[in-house]
Amino acid sequence: MNKSEVSTPVRRGRPKSAGLDERKKAIVIGAYSAFIELGFAQTSTTEIARRAKVSKRTIYEVFSNKKEIFSEVIKEYKTLFLDLPRPENEMLPINETLFRIFRLDISQEEAKEREALLKLMTRESILFPELSDYLYATKTLHSRELLIEWLDIQQAQGRIAVKNTGNCAGMLMDIVFGALIPRRWVLDVNEDQTLTPEGRQQQLEEIKERIETVIQGIKTEPAHP
Repeated sequence: MNKSEVSTPVRRGRPKSAGLDERKKAIVIGAYSAFIELGFAQTSTTEIARRAKVSKRTIYEVFSNKKEIFSEVIKEYKTLFLDLPRPENEMLPINETLFRIFRLDISQEEAKEREALLKLMTRESILFPELSDYLYATKTLHSRELLIEWLDIQQAQGRIAVKNTGNCAGMLMDIVFGALIPRRWVLDVNEDQTLTPEGRQQQLEEIKERIETVIQGIKTEPAHP
């Protein structure tokens, strides 16, 4: 057997990056449950490590600090309340697309998760304003900007007519999140009351009605031959 016939041993195992991605995912899932249950201040990296079944050293190999972990949790789960950007060339009716953008079509289980996440974000933004500032500074939260971009596209396609897409985006977000985030959550950060399935469904139907009202005012009339 000559040298050319001697095969080089094949290295087994997954790439290091794959293992890192899996650990990061486990950390985010563990942190999500801890933040929801305990809040930001009471959640330690030790608790996150316990829930994620990783070492604290592993956590700091992936994240610099707890604030960064919180940001990643919001980034990972924010599709529970906003589904943007939309697929290219999507041509659904404007109202139907907005229902999808604001996730008004999700299951009861997902709606409960969204409720918990919005409560977390509301509570922590009041207790720790700097945390909210960090989420915006890192563009973890830039929902309004994404909605403006979508409205600009609809305007360019002649599907809607508004003077200021920024104002329109703000109004739509007020309509949706003003209903999804009750004032009592802002007034009492310890408020833990949850909606019944029936109450949650009624809430979504009311939001849809309000969006329909806005659409009547901004959509363009179809051209007649």
